[in-house]
Amino acid sequence: MKTIMFAFAFLFPIFAFSQKSLVVHDLSQKQLRIMKQYKNTDSTKRAKVFIDSLYTPYKEFWNGYLGNAEDMAGWLAESMDKLPDWEAKNKTIDGGKLLNHLYSTAAAMKKMTGYAAKGKWYIVYGPAWTDLGGLGDIGMVIDLSHQSNSTNERILKMFPHELTHQIMTNVNKHKDTTAINSIIGEGFAVWMNQHYWKQKYTLAENLGYTEEELNNCEKNIDALKKFLATNKYSTDKGMINVFRSRSDKLNDKLPGAIGYYLGYKIIDAYVKKNGKNTWKDVFLKSPREITEKSGFTE
Repeated sequence: MKTIMFAFAFLFPIFAFSQKSLVVHDLSQKQLRIMKQYKNTDSTKRAKVFIDSLYTPYKEFWNGYLGNAEDMAGWLAESMDKLPDWEAKNKTIDGGKLLNHLYSTAAAMKKMTGYAAKGKWYIVYGPAWTDLGGLGDIGMVIDLSHQSNSTNERILKMFPHELTHQIMTNVNKHKDTTAINSIIGEGFAVWMNQHYWKQKYTLAENLGYTEEELNNCEKNIDALKKFLATNKYSTDKGMINVFRSRSDKLNDKLPGAIGYYLGYKIIDAYVKKNGKNTWKDVFLKSPREITEKSGFTE
């Protein structure tokens, strides 16, 4: 890319709310405005706009999700033909209000749990490499381009799940590099989604499974318990992925990310054994202690 010798100043606001430790950046609406305003502009000038207005202020995010300044500007230039589709989708999902929904959910989660979520969120129209997920230490991303983000409800229903992860990052100080860490982490996030929505969604929906996959899990519960008992403290990366990756399946009938289901069952067993409000223990106790005191594999 040629070096640009001139600069532009832009006054478009980028909306963000802060709940002390939680910061949400909504880049999506600014993206649409800039793309629309500069769709007929010289490509070199437009690239400068993209970099100055969208990449530079959020460099850490773009580097973690898509690439450097030239990667981001080039990709967005190639995506100009998607603008009509993105604008139509933005109306369908009410994209301009997602930030407010996220912020209000975070406030409700804090009231429910007593803890604040910690971290950053980015709402974007991106390359659709994820629908809603984490970028390591960078934060969470909601990529509105992803086909799964087809309705406002589809996006909102997963907020408690992801906010649970960010609360755990803030308050749980136990470090565990074995498989049980992600098993309890994901299982608890699923359990909290159920708890927050008060059974508005089925367990299969909150797990990201089909009803048939969930039924097969229940039918094979004894075998899954044995598998869990044998491998829950494994440090092998391949085995850890079997528990958390949706592409790794134990067999054709069982879903991937089997650890989500097993983690949920551990949390559910723990609460039933220790009392209805003991789910709060998970925020402070180690994954191993929660597992052993659940009695799930006994």
